[in-house]
Amino acid sequence: MAKVCVFCGGTPLTKEHVLPRWLKVALDPSVRRFRYIRLSEEGLQRHDAPPLNDQVKVVCSECNSGWMNQLEESVRHFLPALIQGTACTLDAAEQQALATWTLKTLLMFQYTHRPGVRTVIPSEDFVRLRELRQPTLSMLGRLGFMNYPPDDSEPLVDTLCQVYGAPEAGGVAWIGTLKIGCMVAQIIRAPDLPEGRTLPPFESLPSLRPIWPQEEHVVWPLPAAIPHQLMTALALPQGLDVNTMPA
Repeated sequence: MAKVCVFCGGTPLTKEHVLPRWLKVALDPSVRRFRYIRLSEEGLQRHDAPPLNDQVKVVCSECNSGWMNQLEESVRHFLPALIQGTACTLDAAEQQALATWTLKTLLMFQYTHRPGVRTVIPSEDFVRLRELRQPTLSMLGRLGFMNYPPDDSEPLVDTLCQVYGAPEAGGVAWIGTLKIGCMVAQIIRAPDLPEGRTLPPFESLPSLRPIWPQEEHVVWPLPAAIPHQLMTALALPQGLDVNTMPA
């Protein structure tokens, strides 16, 4: 584990639940399967464990009890509804909070692996999250709907992360996808953009809505569901083609 906080470099370090314990109210106790997969040029790494059990000791007490706790509270009133597939509407501020919480959670999942395979998400993305308290302009976020797992044949919590490129080749890009129950939240991190350029937002689809940049509102559940068998194709595409447009 880290010796100093991965966000600010501070100490002392405290344990952080990768998924908050209060999510227990939203999860069906009969469905327990969980997996975290990350894929890079070095190959595939897989981690299986029960939901809500994972803790990582990589953040300082100030970050953990400060901005990270505030972020958890900002999604607490609507996240259970997203997971259970019950009706709610997300305004622009709630979409931003969800995109930020998803990014933070993906960063924490990286540390559930042993040290040699924690290289998908670069350290600069941790620092910039703490500074900005939101995704960067080199990121896109979207929210998808998937039917709740009927049993342990499908993971209740499914987290996949894939890296594209390398710093010496013009910049790291990665895709992180977090599925909990009915909610599929995804962050795409493009290489840093040239000055004066920005990323076009995701297209709104029946089963996927952009949340970073935000829409005016997102009505949940979405009108169509992503089939379970398409989870890997959505999260681990063969390549990452990123277009830009004038800011």
